Amino acid sequence: MQHDPWRRRLLLAGAGMAGLAAAGLSPAAAQPSVSRDLRVPRRAAWPAWRRAMPAATWCAIPTANTIRAIDPARDPALNPYLAGNPDDDRGPWGGVIGIRGVLDPWCGACFDRDSDTLWLPLGGGHQDYAGNEAYSICLADEVPTWHMPRPPSGSIPLGLIELDDGQEASGDYADGRPRAIHSYNKHVFVPGRGPFCAMQGSTYRSGQAGPNRSLLLDRASGEWSVLAATMDARLGAGKGGSCHDATRDVVWWLGDREAQLGYFDFGDGQWHVMASGSSMNVWSTHALTHVPEHDVLVVVSDDLPQRFAVWDATTAHMTQPGADNAPPAQLAIAGGPAGAVWVPRLNALAMWHNREAASTGLISLLRAPAQPRSQPWSWDTLPVSSANTVLPSVAAANGTYGRFGYSPGLAGFHLLNGVDEPVYFFALDDGDDIFRDGFEHA
Repeated sequence: MQHDPWRRRLLLAGAGMAGLAAAGLSPAAAQPSVSRDLRVPRRAAWPAWRRAMPAATWCAIPTANTIRAIDPARDPALNPYLAGNPDDDRGPWGGVIGIRGVLDPWCGACFDRDSDTLWLPLGGGHQDYAGNEAYSICLADEVPTWHMPRPPSGSIPLGLIELDDGQEASGDYADGRPRAIHSYNKHVFVPGRGPFCAMQGSTYRSGQAGPNRSLLLDRASGEWSVLAATMDARLGAGKGGSCHDATRDVVWWLGDREAQLGYFDFGDGQWHVMASGSSMNVWSTHALTHVPEHDVLVVVSDDLPQRFAVWDATTAHMTQPGADNAPPAQLAIAGGPAGAVWVPRLNALAMWHNREAASTGLISLLRAPAQPRSQPWSWDTLPVSSANTVLPSVAAANGTYGRFGYSPGLAGFHLLNGVDEPVYFFALDDGDDIFRDGFEHA
């Protein structure tokens, strides 16, 4: 990050009002240059791992554990099968692929920007994995650590039940807890409330049935509550995308197949269809994000002619302005599996789903024009410093979804590719920037 002269003088003089005086600047003179995202609380200080990072570099965050390290199937207090088979690594919930099912089968995540916590609320699904436990990790901790608020259904503390019971359509296991799902881009973190699953949809084990209902996770207990028991069929099917709109305090949803734009209003606890707006017919997973500066929603899908479309958030009218160049070569899929997160400081959507080892350090951007509804956008790539020494692993074959995201508080991007892997992080700013004590912009 390039600092202007007054800021460099502040770096030399120290932070706070005393630093301003020592640098020969008044508070009034400095104020116009201070800019930050007011929606995101600033932390007192960055953790040591972040302070050590130069701008435009990657690191593997030094976490205390991995998801596999807390695999409930390997805990004798949780897995009833271990008593008879000490080598069991599935338990009643392990499905076909075991703990990898938390991520690998089309599963995403959501990010709490207030606490810089990454959440994997509900994954697995179909035959892959029956576990309905959530996982979280706070990246702002000095030593980030994965936690599991509660074990999966079928574990010893929750009671031994049959999970492959043919009750997919109910959405629940016999203990009343939600069945596992392919989560795609269904999860979104709602500030002050928690992880929200816009549409549960098809469930373990057949993946052929499940309720189109909306769920909210209690972060402390790991238990789910139903906020909307049904969704209007006009909102489409379950491979769609969701995002939070902080201006309206609603969650937007656009399903796949024949669908109209809709939103969940936390004020009245109901889904609303923008019935007078456009409709879209895309049979794919896609991502959805809100751009508050222009009050538009952008849907990203590899099956759209232009790879993306823009929806007016007031009228629900859709346009496809296209781009003035081609998507970057490193982006294996310019659609939902790559996620899509709006980054105000870059005036762009950021995406990552890189399947070639040589290009995993590259983050793809879709930059907005002055008139995003009608003017062409531009594809771009974030530069990586020549000093970079770490590259992330290649993307999981079925998609990255919300496991790639943006942290304004830590000024960079997080990325999770596997249950045996660290969380990777790309820094937008130098870690030795002393203003990350509450005064610098995001």
